[in-house]
Amino acid sequence: MSEAVDIVGRLTHPAVQGLLLALLSTALVLWRRPRTAALAAALALAWIWIASTPVLALHLRDGLATVPGSSTPHADAIVVLGGGKLPVADWSRTTTRAGRGLTLWRDGFAPLLLVSGSDQADDLARGFTLSGVPGGDLRVESRSVNTHENALNSAAMLKADGLSDVLLVTSAIHMRRAAGCFRHEGIVVTPVPAEDGHGKLVVAPGWLPRRDALTLTARCLREYLALWFYHRRGWM
Repeated sequence: MSEAVDIVGRLTHPAVQGLLLALLSTALVLWRRPRTAALAAALALAWIWIASTPVLALHLRDGLATVPGSSTPHADAIVVLGGGKLPVADWSRTTTRAGRGLTLWRDGFAPLLLVSGSDQADDLARGFTLSGVPGGDLRVESRSVNTHENALNSAAMLKADGLSDVLLVTSAIHMRRAAGCFRHEGIVVTPVPAEDGHGKLVVAPGWLPRRDALTLTARCLREYLALWFYHRRGWM
């Protein structure tokens, strides 16, 4: 099931969709249907152009992104989900997931840091340890391969310690799905979204194509699909 979902998710990338339209155009030429082939080719070019514009990318992002609250309450634990770029040299950079989680712990908003995700949990834990987080304040959940498992496995660890109130750190566009999954597992969530690193798009010309805008559009389309799928599965 997960492989099928991953394949469908890849098909949401505008570049893949444009390639499929280009292949269809080629096939239509071979089938001697030049007008339809030209239409398919034009659609491919138009969609890649539109999907690469900051206007569309930011519109899609705004429909997903969770805005930080005006204040951050104290909680039982800070949960940092794997994903995104890890700090290379400075783990205190507050714009990253790792930096945001570390800053919350250093400022005393929660006594415990829990990192989750098979892709980055171990690396996050090593970085936090090197940054001064003692082993007794750190929990590592490194088995989960998706957001549903992040929540399921992390909730089990938290409940085993009698904890139920967390500050959840993940990217802004992923927060709605992540928070929904944790709440479904009986965890009280305060979202603390990390920045997605797309500040340059805000000041870029809206209708000129950019590679980072295309990347953001693809991420957002994949996230909208994931939200629909998670609702259908009853995971949030």
